[in-house]
Amino acid sequence: MWVMAIRRKLLQKLLLLSIAIVVLNMLTLRYLVFNDIEDADLSKLSGHIIAIDPGHGGIDSGAAYNGLDEKEITLAIATKLGSTLQSHGATVLFTRDSDVDYYTKGKGGKRNDLLKRVEIIETSGAELFVSVHCNAIKDGQWFGSQVFYNPKDERNKLLAEAVQTTLKDYAPGNKRQAKQDLHILLLNSVNIPGVLIEAGYLSNQREALLLADATYQQKLAEQIAKALAYHFSQNVGR
Repeated sequence: MWVMAIRRKLLQKLLLLSIAIVVLNMLTLRYLVFNDIEDADLSKLSGHIIAIDPGHGGIDSGAAYNGLDEKEITLAIATKLGSTLQSHGATVLFTRDSDVDYYTKGKGGKRNDLLKRVEIIETSGAELFVSVHCNAIKDGQWFGSQVFYNPKDERNKLLAEAVQTTLKDYAPGNKRQAKQDLHILLLNSVNIPGVLIEAGYLSNQREALLLADATYQQKLAEQIAKALAYHFSQNVGR
């Protein structure tokens, strides 16, 4: 009996040790990947063509919380991202660069707006695209950026994970992971790698203040740019 008890305890200890090793390896890998992205050579952006879609616009304000309209925040972040990418040699095309929309009269106006954005991206010659949005929910406690992708192309997942990693580690407390979504028209319809970034929650008062701050917007843009440079450095962008 005592031999069996000792063997059982030994097996339990070995199991716990194995779990600890797996967790340690995962944390080490995550640390190494984050460092790789943080140290990404931004010159890798040079020569690449990137499309940026600032979500909403015109008659579509998007989420509206804490005195902020999503369409204004997305355009501000997207503009800063575009400038950052261009400063490192990338060619950038926008689906909109002002407060406009592509709604059509009658039924299906919103869908037509999105399809026009798809057309702009598809005909731009871009190698990948980034759609910038802000989140909102009635529960004002929720916060944190999150990146969505369509699993139809493995490059979408790799790009989403790179962006999520750099945004999450810039904002302590954000435990969100890149998430696949099969119901986002833009991600479903565009045939180049791309992601949709929810930059944060306008419904969270603290995060809303950050999202409205130009310095914070610039930092978000720089973090996204690092992720894109890392993505291209892995030879998965084309």
